[in-house]
Amino acid sequence: MPTPPEAARSRALVTTRHGGPEVLEILERELPKPGPGEVRVQLRAAALNHLDLWVRRGIPAGHWPVPIVPCADGAGVVDALGAGVVGLAVGDPVVLYPVRSCGNCTACRAGDPPHCKHFGMLGEHVDGCAQEHLVVPASSVLPKPAQLGWAEAAALPTTFLTAWRMLATTARLQPGETVVVHGASSGVGSAGIQVAKVLGARVIATARRDADLQRARELGANDVLRSDDPEWSRAARKLCPGGVDVVFEHIGGELFSASIRALRRGGRLVTCGATAGHQVDLDLRKIFFHSIAVLGSTMGSLAELETVVTLAGRGALRPEVGAVFPLREGRAAMQALEGRAHFGKIVLQVSDDEAPAAT
Repeated sequence: MPTPPEAARSRALVTTRHGGPEVLEILERELPKPGPGEVRVQLRAAALNHLDLWVRRGIPAGHWPVPIVPCADGAGVVDALGAGVVGLAVGDPVVLYPVRSCGNCTACRAGDPPHCKHFGMLGEHVDGCAQEHLVVPASSVLPKPAQLGWAEAAALPTTFLTAWRMLATTARLQPGETVVVHGASSGVGSAGIQVAKVLGARVIATARRDADLQRARELGANDVLRSDDPEWSRAARKLCPGGVDVVFEHIGGELFSASIRALRRGGRLVTCGATAGHQVDLDLRKIFFHSIAVLGSTMGSLAELETVVTLAGRGALRPEVGAVFPLREGRAAMQALEGRAHFGKIVLQVSDDEAPAAT
């Protein structure tokens, strides 16, 4: 139920300073009030991303402000409306669009906030969703798909929006093409498998654990490869003679160069991250002789998230939730994210602090 009007305080998981998990604390804050064109959301669940690790660690130094509330992703119930808000009502279940931008530049007016020079995320330079209440623009909430639980709904926006933008918009993946999806056990990797299948592609998924490869098959991967096998790119070319059409990359490090070798002439590598390292070795001769396209991609537009939410509502996309922690166990949740032992997203149950320990 929505919080009664007389409630004046709201709990939040706060990154109080840069450092290890010990810098995370549960603090009480004044209950925020929505202004004109805004809504207040009573959050039920929030999902962690690697961005939260970088912000907490303060890497790169001086880039991230603290104190700050982590988690770009969240789902909850509208519990207060600001002046002028139409089309929403108290009690509406919603998911949040995690992007923030200036709203006035050419890119924003064209509906493409990721190209705004002031692009940012919840939990990055403004407070995120690991709190009981958050005020956001009314335009930044979308109806929660009814068949998704709160944890699944919270796990939907960043990873599936990123995967959709990478494959559908940036790489222009076509039906019948073959795509290598790296890091199948991660939130964005498991989303990438599902998005690629929706787009009609053949999927070769990679991971470091056999159990994760099995789960990738269950999500729709046609073939699987161990990414810690130094010959994986050669194995991919055997599965797809001449090389694969697209590589979905978000890991970086040594995997990046091997991914270039896996591509056919005229193939595309699309990347959104570098969790294993941002410095890579490239043989530029392979790039220009074989007409390889290296494409960067960040997040996506509100319209693209609407597409993702619609597909989730039809049952075509479903987030993988690896573990759920109550808000009070935010430190343990962050450690679970760092440990990479789970398949899928790490989620915080926000609204009920009597939630069971991680599952």
